[in-house]
Amino acid sequence: MASIYLLVLFYAAAGLPAQDSAIQKPALEHVLGTVTAVDAAAHTITVKEDKTGTSQAILLAGTKTLLKVEPGAKDLKSAVRITADDLQTGDRVDVRGAKAEDNPNALAARSVVLMSGRALQQAHQAQAAEWQHSTAGIVTSIDPASGKIGINVKAAEGAKSIAIQTTAQTEFTRYAPENPKTPVPSQIDQVQVGDHVRVIGDTSADGTAIAARRVYSGSFRTISGTIASIGSDGKSVTVKDLASKKPVQISLQEEAAVRKLPPMMAMMLARRFNPGYKPAEGQAAGSARPTEEPGGAGSPGGASGPGGAGGPGGDRGTRMGANGAGSRRGNGDISAVLERAPKIALSDLKQGDAVVISGVATGTGNTQMLATSVIAGVEPILESAPQRQGGQNLGGDWGLEEISPPQ
Repeated sequence: MASIYLLVLFYAAAGLPAQDSAIQKPALEHVLGTVTAVDAAAHTITVKEDKTGTSQAILLAGTKTLLKVEPGAKDLKSAVRITADDLQTGDRVDVRGAKAEDNPNALAARSVVLMSGRALQQAHQAQAAEWQHSTAGIVTSIDPASGKIGINVKAAEGAKSIAIQTTAQTEFTRYAPENPKTPVPSQIDQVQVGDHVRVIGDTSADGTAIAARRVYSGSFRTISGTIASIGSDGKSVTVKDLASKKPVQISLQEEAAVRKLPPMMAMMLARRFNPGYKPAEGQAAGSARPTEEPGGAGSPGGASGPGGAGGPGGDRGTRMGANGAGSRRGNGDISAVLERAPKIALSDLKQGDAVVISGVATGTGNTQMLATSVIAGVEPILESAPQRQGGQNLGGDWGLEEISPPQ
């Protein structure tokens, strides 16, 4: 989807029709969306527009320019000419045209640029497969001059160092925590120590180096704690961080999701992280109130933050995939499980409830966060975190909104 937006920038260079300023003509309109219906006999298609979600009839009888580009294209150099008969439901189209003189509810297209729905699906499937086999970690060093990035990843034996070698051909993508659904192209000098990254490339035989084809980066943080107070506005909360034992002021991002795990789901995840976990005798699942940090730096509240085995924010499993390099058991698509947890209002929480919060630090000293995800009902999971392993599998799959593979 992102690629087709870029095509708009190349219309002038491609020589597509422009308005004649000397003659008064209907205003040129732009429709970007997905084909939902095709009427070959009438030479029309119906497009559901991305921004508004409304359907727009497009007339193709007089269209002079119809082009097809492959997913990932950033210009029209490799575009091929097509006919109206090539358009199918599910295709992505970028349409320029004006209101039809005899039908003000339809747009007479002057130009149509198409991305095949089937080709997009295949590209997304290939990307998802790459994503599942990528490597996630936290940046420990960076040398833009040589193109080298050092990262730490979680392994069964503990933290493991991997050297990432990038080249001029390596693609960099950056995720801004305040707008996590819209990644933007970046450069190696935008990657910072402490960032969470996911790397797609060729891993050396001994697993200590990766020749990177793509690097995705973002600056995210995940903490676990207990509710100290809830703001009267319903959009802020103070949490006692279990790692630092200090209060953290949390503000919710506009599209932040607040969810609460049902007791059975929380127990399932607790045993997934720690198969030997059993709640204390006579204690109902989810009734415990964590009072100590559940396992140190590798836990959700630890320094390794949301990257860990799950990558930058872990996130929706789309999203960051399932397993980090060297994970003993792998988390599977934990974030997909979390997405099934019911949403609640922040005001539904109460003092003492345990939560895991993902977002970005906004103040100095890690005392403020802009949250993109709040998960409640996590008491069994925090209680079950293996002390010896530092809860290593907990950090990385909690964030539901931070990073997703580009669409």
